[in-house]
Amino acid sequence: MGTVHYLKPHHASPTAQHAAPVIVTAHGFTLGNAFVAWQAVAEIRAWKCDRAKAEEAFIGFFVGDGCIAVSEACIGFVDLEAAMTAAFPGTVRWRSAVMLPVCERNETVLYRRC
Repeated sequence: MGTVHYLKPHHASPTAQHAAPVIVTAHGFTLGNAFVAWQAVAEIRAWKCDRAKAEEAFIGFFVGDGCIAVSEACIGFVDLEAAMTAAFPGTVRWRSAVMLPVCERNETVLYRRC
């Protein structure tokens, strides 16, 4: 199995991925047809998007030239968040980095491999 089977462009709308659950493994996670290995992650960013009724937060895992964007609305997101903060302790306060101000994207880099 390769590191990533499917990469979503960073600024593409990730709403189609809501149907696929996030499955966390000891070595990374899967979302749909994509597998992201923790050791392959070059950068992690968080941002939010305005939706009709509420704002929705996303975490983007950058591997090579692509990004897997995972919505907080995805099934399994809580498990992904716990695994991410265990593997990358600097990401633990990601929500506070993107929540304010409201109605803004507030994109922030949570982790970048040196």
